[in-house]
Order: sequence, then C-alpha cells, then structure tokens
Amino acid sequence: MFTGNYYYFWAMKTKRTFYLILIAIGGLIAGFGNRFIEEELALMVGFVLMMFGLYKTTQLWSSNQLDEREQIKEEEDEI
Repeated sequence: MFTGNYYYFWAMKTKRTFYLILIAIGGLIAGFGNRFIEEELALMVGFVLMMFGLYKTTQLWSSNQLDEREQIKEEEDEI
C-alpha cells in the first residue's frame, strides 16, 4: 500500500507534527499548569516537554539537511 518514499515522507511529517504538539503542550503546562498542580512541578514538566520537542525537531532538521547535501553531491558526481 505504501511505497518506500511515500511512507518515509509521511512518517517525517507525522514526527514533525508530534514534536510541534509536544512543544505547544509543554508551553501550555509551563504557563497555565500552576492552576492544576504546584507551580514548580508545572514549570519543570513544561520545560522538559518543550526541550525534548525542540531537541528532536532539530535532529530531524539536521538529518534532512544531511540527506539533501548527499543528494546534491551524488548529482554533481553524475555530471
């Protein structure tokens, strides 16, 4: 059903969306979490979620840039 390229593209988009949602949830917990739990705990949990989302997002971006560089090198080698 899924070809290799389509599945790779779909998985990458899903990961980006998931990490963006993690960043947003972390920000919301850090900002409004003190209404539901202790302020320090809300800040810690929110900060950890935001930092994890940012870390994984930057890993995706850097891997995409490396893939693009390799493709450009291969195209130049073919010419």
